[in-house]
Amino acid sequence: MDLVALDDLMKGGVLAVGDVLAFRGVSRVDEFIQGATLSGISHVAIVIREGAAAPLSILEATGEGVTVTPVDQAIAGYQKDHTCFYLPLAPAKRTQIDPTKLEAYYVANAKEKYNYSGVVAAGLYDIDNPLLAKLVAHLGADSPFGAAIQKYEAFAEGLWNKVFDWNPGYRRLFCSQLVTEALVTANVSIPGPPNPRLVVPIEVCHFPIYGGAYQLNPPPFPDPFKWGAAPIP
Repeated sequence: MDLVALDDLMKGGVLAVGDVLAFRGVSRVDEFIQGATLSGISHVAIVIREGAAAPLSILEATGEGVTVTPVDQAIAGYQKDHTCFYLPLAPAKRTQIDPTKLEAYYVANAKEKYNYSGVVAAGLYDIDNPLLAKLVAHLGADSPFGAAIQKYEAFAEGLWNKVFDWNPGYRRLFCSQLVTEALVTANVSIPGPPNPRLVVPIEVCHFPIYGGAYQLNPPPFPDPFKWGAAPIP
C-alpha cells in the first residue's frame, strides 16, 4: 500500500465528501476491538462538508458523541497513536454523493450519545451470531433458550461497560454504523445493502465502493485490511 502525506491530500484537492478514513490503534481497547473483529482496524470515519463554503471535515462517532472535526486537525490527532488509512470513493460512487444529505445526516445526529446496549448490538453479540436476536424474538423471551440469550446479552453489556471504563473516550464500534448509514443516506449504493447495525469497522473497508487505499503515516503496515471473517481469494 502506498504512503501518502496528509499535506499532499489537502493541497492537491484529492479529498472529497464521502471518502472514508480507517484507523489502527495500539491501546488496550484498540487491541480488544481489533481482536474481537478479527482485524487490524478499530475505527472508521467519513469526510463531509458543513456547507458549500466550509472546509472538509471528518464525521465520526467518538466518546463525545457524533462529532465533526476539520480533516487536518483530526488526522494530526490520530497520527500520534494510530496508523491512518485513506479510502477514496471510486469516481462512479463520488457522482452518487449528495453532500446536502450527508450534512443533514450530521445535523440530525449531532452530539448523539451512543448507548452501550446499542454497542452490544453492533459488537461481539452480533459477531458471534447475528441471527440470535431474530431467533430469540421468534421463540419468545420466556422460552429457556430466549432467557439464556438474554442473560448472555446482559453479560456482554457489562463487558462493554468494562471495556469503556478503560478508556471512556474511545470510539465505539458504532463508528461503523454511522459511516454505513451516512454513505447510504448520501445516496452511495452498497451491495446488499448491509444492515448498519451489524457492520464492524473492518467491514466498512471491504465495501466495494473505493477507488484505492492509502496509508497516511509511517511505518508501512502490511495487509492492513486483512479480515479473519473474509473469504480467502
